[in-house]
Amino acid sequence: MRRMLAAVAGSTALLTISIHAAHGQTADDGRLAIHGYLTQGYAISDGTPFYGIRGQGSSDFRYAALQFRYDKSQNGFLVQVNHRRLGRSPITEFESAVNVNWAFYERRAANGTTLRAGRVPVPRGIYNEQRSIGVVLPFYRAPVIFYDEGAYFSETIDGLVVSHTFWADSPWNLETNAYGGGWSLLAYDQSGPEYVVNRVRAENAIGAQLWLATPVEGVRVGAAAQTYRWESLSDGSTQHVTEYQASLDATISKFMVRAETELMDFETDDYYASYVQGGYSPTAKLSFVAQAEYAYERDWNFPVYSRSFDWHKAIGVSAVYRLSPTLVLKAEHHWNKGIQVEQPADPASAPRFTYSIFSLSTSF
Repeated sequence: MRRMLAAVAGSTALLTISIHAAHGQTADDGRLAIHGYLTQGYAISDGTPFYGIRGQGSSDFRYAALQFRYDKSQNGFLVQVNHRRLGRSPITEFESAVNVNWAFYERRAANGTTLRAGRVPVPRGIYNEQRSIGVVLPFYRAPVIFYDEGAYFSETIDGLVVSHTFWADSPWNLETNAYGGGWSLLAYDQSGPEYVVNRVRAENAIGAQLWLATPVEGVRVGAAAQTYRWESLSDGSTQHVTEYQASLDATISKFMVRAETELMDFETDDYYASYVQGGYSPTAKLSFVAQAEYAYERDWNFPVYSRSFDWHKAIGVSAVYRLSPTLVLKAEHHWNKGIQVEQPADPASAPRFTYSIFSLSTSF
């Protein structure tokens, strides 16, 4: 608890210093902007370990980041450092207390085309570029079957991203993104006598994301695809992976609907994942959100499990209260069944479990 309070106090002080720095770091030939966010959570489960959440409640759950951006004419430079705590999750053993999350150069052409080079957020789905920004998320984290926490789905790519919007002034406009490069991430295995996490590397990755904005304000649809070579850094084994995604993002008046579906085609199996979120905001400050997630495997070619099985099912509800646009409280509860847990698990007798998270998020 003392370490948690010290970390929060230190983060708050750093944010305060950074705000003053942002106000003082401007000039006619360029501008430095500093932004940041902090989410502090308390979580407890009924005993099944899930992304650091255990039967004993803990406040060791945190997302924080500082972003430094310098713009001059058509050029931009951005560096974002982040800090994450996932309770007692083995994932935390593979990362430092502070990490260089984003670091890229951006060039904006006169025709609206943008080029980014370096460690760039991957344009993938609704939440990938904002997966840790608590003030905009309806739950503590984005759906794990689609975005995960450092495993399988990367937030960033070490390479290039090119973006352009066609018919920008039309009611129908198309945002296009293409990228190439690689990334490091994690993979975990629940099939043996012990739960194991290993490092993997994706290389020769290429992908694209399209967003079509409709004449109905607040409604857009998306499609994405990517392919890459996956290599285990523990045993050197490789796989070729192809992914396809589709997205719906709609906010009309007091109602919100977001849904995404995905196929990950490995050489040894196929992973399907889908989720849907529905929200209602009776007032500008208060929202209620429900979420359903479902993931399953087909054509499994390993000597464990059956050829097809459910990976994870979950239902969650959240109450979101906005004390201000930059200060948000959340209370949520989730019901789960599946093997996306931090312990050995068999789909034939997949554990059922529940967990709750209470969080406070701020940003500047």
